[in-house]
Amino acid sequence: MRDGVRDMAFTVVSLGGPVAAEGEDIFRAAGVRSLSTGPYPKKEEVIALLRDSAAEAIIVRLVERVDAEILRASPRLKVIAKHGAGTNDIDVAAAAELGVPVLAAVGANAHSVAEHALALMLGLAKELRSQDAFVRGGGWEKKAYGGRELRGSVLGLVGIGQIGRAFAAMAEPLGMSTIAFDPFAPEEAFGPHARRVATLEALLEASDVVSLHCPLTPATENLIGAREIGLMKKSAFLINTARGEVVDEAALVAALRAGRIAGAGLDSFAPEPPAAENPLWSLPNVLVSPHIGGVTPEARREVSLMTCRNVLSLLRGEALAPRFFVRPR
Repeated sequence: MRDGVRDMAFTVVSLGGPVAAEGEDIFRAAGVRSLSTGPYPKKEEVIALLRDSAAEAIIVRLVERVDAEILRASPRLKVIAKHGAGTNDIDVAAAAELGVPVLAAVGANAHSVAEHALALMLGLAKELRSQDAFVRGGGWEKKAYGGRELRGSVLGLVGIGQIGRAFAAMAEPLGMSTIAFDPFAPEEAFGPHARRVATLEALLEASDVVSLHCPLTPATENLIGAREIGLMKKSAFLINTARGEVVDEAALVAALRAGRIAGAGLDSFAPEPPAAENPLWSLPNVLVSPHIGGVTPEARREVSLMTCRNVLSLLRGEALAPRFFVRPR
């Protein structure tokens, strides 16, 4: 409601579950009809819901992909918004051809994702998975512990957006130094906590921990493959809280089995959800989580608030900051 007048009745469909309660409150106050599906709905279900509801907006949470056919399902569609930052599950080029802007909640969950990357790094360095299982199994032999300090180590960030900058700031009090590779970032993006390196190869060779924070684009798909892993130290860890497709998973499995790197902490996979028989599950030097780095209650609330406010602003014809708009690459 603006100036005491209720907005015209818009319909918003959330694919993969509803937004947080605070986001629903925003829509309710504005008179918006908010509908949602369950996680990973079937394509025909999505098309039918959009067609029958004549939705003006789509919010993308947990769905395999929003393609041109889905985008055409509602003749009144005016905006599609990602409930998060990564838009690889949206056909952005098709949306542009249809004149439908794509929005992303840039930076809303950055702190939570950075904390999760930190947790994966610490879990690997301190052997938390194996030590937990060891004690639960009746063990108490400290000589078997192979954990290490991170003080004096080098953290290498592939991508220096808001998540990367937050992670670099968290690593500094541990006594780590941070280097970063990001050919698209201006100098000021590196801030006081990270030093720029000119090439990915230089970063991989120098880092004790490599953490991925780049978007998924044609240029970054399989960015970390057998060649790149071969450049890393044998004692190094790989952390991925970005997108699973950035890593050649088969090459990573082979490297972990052969001991070419010390371990990996993975929060994202390709595809998602991953197969039940994924070979990563059997490897003792891997920590995994189900792509939840950015879905703490605090982050989910902030993402929902940002997404809902941006969707409502666009439907009202109000101006939005350029950083929220996603354009075809």
